[in-house]
Amino acid sequence: MIIGVVGKIAAGKTTIAKFLEEKGFCRISCSDPLIDLLTHNVDAYSWIPELPEKTKPTRDRLIEYGKYLKETYGEDILIRLALDKMRYCRDVVIDGVRSRGEIEAIKQRGGVIIYVEAKPELRYERLVKRKAEKDKAIKSFEDFKRMDNEEERLYYTSKLKGLADFTIVNEGTLEDLRKDVEKILEFLDTLIVIAPCLLSPFTVYRGPKEKEYRTASALMRLFGKYHYLKILAYPCPEFLLLDFPRLPASKEVYEKLGMREYAKKVAEFVERVIKEENPSRVILIGVKGSPTCGVFHTTSSDPEEYPYEKIEEFKKLSKKERFKLATEIAKDFKLIEGEGILFEILKRKIEGIYLEVDKDNLKESLQTISYYFTSLKP
Repeated sequence: MIIGVVGKIAAGKTTIAKFLEEKGFCRISCSDPLIDLLTHNVDAYSWIPELPEKTKPTRDRLIEYGKYLKETYGEDILIRLALDKMRYCRDVVIDGVRSRGEIEAIKQRGGVIIYVEAKPELRYERLVKRKAEKDKAIKSFEDFKRMDNEEERLYYTSKLKGLADFTIVNEGTLEDLRKDVEKILEFLDTLIVIAPCLLSPFTVYRGPKEKEYRTASALMRLFGKYHYLKILAYPCPEFLLLDFPRLPASKEVYEKLGMREYAKKVAEFVERVIKEENPSRVILIGVKGSPTCGVFHTTSSDPEEYPYEKIEEFKKLSKKERFKLATEIAKDFKLIEGEGILFEILKRKIEGIYLEVDKDNLKESLQTISYYFTSLKP
């Protein structure tokens, strides 16, 4: 995982990065490659764009040389160099991210952005206390405001807040800040376990796919807002048993066909993934009315009245004929409260947040999922 930290001078970027370092992240600042290049300390890099004249890395020189590198080699040059230096690390935090181009470079690599902010007076107080070499030119609050305004004109830092995935107001204690960081890490460690047909229309057979396309498209747009979360679309148990295309069947029919053994295997797979990933939170999303993946509602019928002989015949029919036969058989199905076979097993084995998507009432389903994501996000 890559986390970029954005904020104005002395807002708390490095402190956040240090907290993440305590959690196992490799820590680097966007200014580190600049300092390394200006001081000719480049042994840790597999490549460098150029080697400038050796000089002292003052704040003004860092800004000047950073601007030159971005204009010459692209807005993402410092991100590329920082990640190259940390190339042997699994998790990396980069503090001092300063431009839209750098943010985009991090997000393109699957990373997330934390924006940290605080009042100018508080930031100046911290700057005085930290006594950093690069801050020696700042002798007063007026100097600080001048430097702050110069950075704003150069990087538009405050406008980058809108590109961040998370915002922290760092005006409390160090412990408050630590808790805010831990909440973000907990949210990032969420695993979504989702019925595959909700993301891929062709894992389900129910005639024309318009409803499936709408559902998949809407969910992918929603998940795109939370691109950093882990998603597991498990193998479809119905496909494993009956292949594709398959005749619609109720929970009772699938029980008679031996679905429970297939569902157990899928549940064991989900359980193994959860054990290996060890997420802080699991959200399981199924399908309303599904005989296998229904969370609160499933489909019921008399299994003795089902045309089992048509299961293989169904695969040989034309698309039009399949739709006609599927519609005819589904007339005998009833929507009842209860879990599908797979989710019945999952609920016994896995603790988590269980949600259900109603493809016939997609808007309400999306609102429910969005509500949970919004309420859980720090």
